[in-house]
Amino acid sequence: MAPALAEFHALPEAERRPALEDPARATPPSRPVPEPPAGGLVIRGYCAYTTKADDGKIARARQFYYRENPDRWAAETQSDMLWLTEDEWKSLIPAGAQSGTVLEVAAPIRERFFSTIGIDYMEGSVNSLPVQSSTMTLTVTESDARGISMRLDGYGHMGESFSEQMRNKAHSRGCEIRVLGRVHYDTSTRKIDRFDVAGSGQAWGNKMEYTKREIRIDEYPWTYGIACELVTGERAIDRIPPYNLLHYGSAGPYFKKGK
Repeated sequence: MAPALAEFHALPEAERRPALEDPARATPPSRPVPEPPAGGLVIRGYCAYTTKADDGKIARARQFYYRENPDRWAAETQSDMLWLTEDEWKSLIPAGAQSGTVLEVAAPIRERFFSTIGIDYMEGSVNSLPVQSSTMTLTVTESDARGISMRLDGYGHMGESFSEQMRNKAHSRGCEIRVLGRVHYDTSTRKIDRFDVAGSGQAWGNKMEYTKREIRIDEYPWTYGIACELVTGERAIDRIPPYNLLHYGSAGPYFKKGK
C-alpha cells in the first residue's frame, strides 16, 4: 500500500479532493424509493445453499462461482426484505389468546412471505414465484402479562411442480420449503419484538441455465435454507425496499387485499 499512498499524496489537492456539487441542486429520482409502511414491521431474510452434514443436521453448503477457475469465489448468502403493514402484523396477534390457541395467517401475508423470501433467491436479483399451495399458522405457547409467545409453522410450494425434465428446461423454476419459528408480542410496547423464522427447502429447474454456468450444482433437486429476523428499520441498510416491491413481482402486487 505504501507506494500507492505515496503516489496519491503526490497528486494536486484538486485531484485528491474533488469538489462536490451542492446537494440542494441534486435531481430527485424519477421513481421515488418507497418508505417502509408507517407503524409496520421490517423483516430481513437470508438465503443460502445447504447440505446434510455427517451428523445428519442441515449445514450451509459451500458452492462456488466458476468452480474450475483458480480464482473462484464462494457464493454469498443473499438477503432481501419483507414488509408488513401495521394492520397486517396486528392481525397476527389473537385477541384474548390462551395457550394452545391456533391462528391461521391471512393469505396475503402468507403468500407474500413464501413468494418473495421463501423462495430460493441465491441467484440474487430474481422475480417472485407464484404460490401453488401454502399453509401458515401461529400457535400460542405462552401468554402472560408480559406478552404472547407463538410458534410459527408453515409450508409453501412455489413456481412449477418438480420434474426431472425441468433440469434442462430453460427459464424454469420451482421450490418448496417448510418453516418453523417464534414470534413474540410485547404487551408493554404493544409491538411484535421477535420474528425468528428458519426453513429448509428444495429447488429445481433451469432458470437461464444458472446452475450449470456460474454456479454448477450437481445435486438435483438442490437444497436451500432461509432465516428471518426482525429489524428496526432505522439503519439505512434495513430500509432498502423488498426487491419484488420495486422489480418484477411476477406473483402479483406486493401488498394484496383479501383474507
